[in-house]
Amino acid sequence: MSGNTISRSLTTRFLLFKSVHGQGEIFNEVSESELHPGDILLFPLDRSNNIIVQMIFRHAAVYCGDGEVIHFAATGTQRKRDMISSRTTSGVIAKEGLVKMKKERGNYLIYRKKGGINLNDFRRKVMEAMNSEAEYCASKNNCIHFALSLLGLEEFCSQLVQIQDEGDSSRSETATSSPPSTAGQGSSHTA
Repeated sequence: MSGNTISRSLTTRFLLFKSVHGQGEIFNEVSESELHPGDILLFPLDRSNNIIVQMIFRHAAVYCGDGEVIHFAATGTQRKRDMISSRTTSGVIAKEGLVKMKKERGNYLIYRKKGGINLNDFRRKVMEAMNSEAEYCASKNNCIHFALSLLGLEEFCSQLVQIQDEGDSSRSETATSSPPSTAGQGSSHTA
């Protein structure tokens, strides 16, 4: 099986079954009143009236707490046919207000990792992501891969950006987060 096929199946498996390869179903749907840091939010990808598009294609963000979410998206206008191709384009990692995102994208579904997450690891990964750049590829480096990587469940390819004193930025080598070890997942974020 090629890397693109595996990555596409990961995205499809997560969207349809809320599972990750080799780990089964590891997410529970929760209500908005129960929102916690590390919860994955799935927004409609397209606000069209096409019910199939709304049900299948979703944009993922991760709740950070304090009314903020972090997400990854392609920059510019992406044609619908590019959504299923392996074409790479510039991407942007952004942190913004949940209220603003809901207003722009519509209502969302919330999924929480069973057993919780390690909040310290999650916060570290969010800080690293905020200082990173990445290329967007719908089939192998997309918003689902990004969200799962923040929870330690998937690889995501990004470049850490080093900010120079002069305001210049230089890039380090490509950094990829590692898939999780299933033993000792750390503390959960339950309140």
